[in-house]
Amino acid sequence: MPKIKTDKSGPGSNIREERIYAKSIGVKSPTTMNKEELDEAVRRRELELGITRGKHSIYDYTAEERETLEPGLRGKHRTIQMSSGFFHAFEEGDGVLRRDPFEPLPEADVYVPKTLVDKCRLREGDRITGNVAVLFYNKLKVLKTVRYVDGDAMVRSAVRTAFEDMLRDKPSRKADIHGNHSMVAILDRVLSFGMGESLVICGRNEENSSYFDKAAAALFKGFCAGFDGIVYGVFEGSREYKAMLTGVYNPETTIFNGDEEGAAFMREMIKRSVERRENSVVVINAPTFDVRPFLEAAAAYQGASVTVIAFTDKFYEADAHVTFEGNTINCTETGNSLAAYICGPERYRASNRALLRIGSATPDDLLAKFTEYVNE
Repeated sequence: MPKIKTDKSGPGSNIREERIYAKSIGVKSPTTMNKEELDEAVRRRELELGITRGKHSIYDYTAEERETLEPGLRGKHRTIQMSSGFFHAFEEGDGVLRRDPFEPLPEADVYVPKTLVDKCRLREGDRITGNVAVLFYNKLKVLKTVRYVDGDAMVRSAVRTAFEDMLRDKPSRKADIHGNHSMVAILDRVLSFGMGESLVICGRNEENSSYFDKAAAALFKGFCAGFDGIVYGVFEGSREYKAMLTGVYNPETTIFNGDEEGAAFMREMIKRSVERRENSVVVINAPTFDVRPFLEAAAAYQGASVTVIAFTDKFYEADAHVTFEGNTINCTETGNSLAAYICGPERYRASNRALLRIGSATPDDLLAKFTEYVNE
């Protein structure tokens, strides 16, 4: 028998009492969490222990139980409201609208029946807007009708070009990024980094981790300020690091201390942006994540582009590299193989000669010497 759910957690509960309760059920370090983090930790632990007062969300239902929900749309509804979210598919073909796509066990997710998925040709990562019914008997939210898919009304053509069928092209222009950080200048002046390219900034270690964190935050903010498209982020770090992204951090497009499942879902969202001909850029500063699937997706397509910048501890294959050795950059291993398409072959050759002449330098010294040598 499941244990009885208490009222010591969730909205309106006292945080001191909740911390005592959290400790009693085995939540680790409850005193270090804020209220939102504590509520989520208690919720997850209660699910593990079977402490529940009923089904909280669609994730508590089995596949067979979910099949009984669509007929409920023809019965009494508590209310009907407009809602939107990103479509996440289950193995059985139905799914949910994720209002917070990278939040674990979100109770606000809206159930999407399989018949509606098939009718509207929904794909993983689609942004859906539609009418949501709250079922009278269990308060569960179920999508009743679809109004828009990726911003297009459902009266649009049934033909959708799949991401895998999109034709790749050569990068043709620089990525538009604002800011005065040294890494922003290196991307613009040294690498001539283009939209649709992949960049690995490698060599992260304890000595230079602070610079890497600040550089990743600066690039993310710079793209948010100047990039014509959607800016995604994948980050790991402390609460202090998260504070560096204040004002630009968007939970719909940013993973912070997430998992690989969330990263896979983000890649599906990026594919959908290409299909609707919308540019996207991803900044990754997450040491435990596998960045290779993101790097492989980077490309300029006909009508859109996917640009990827990854901060890593080791070298990965990419279009462009900035290779750190401690606090200095090894310029002989730094460059952009596709820069000739962006800045022209003459500038490309001059850049390579300048980097070989510099050898190694700090980011600021690299910028000064590069400017001097290229202008000679």
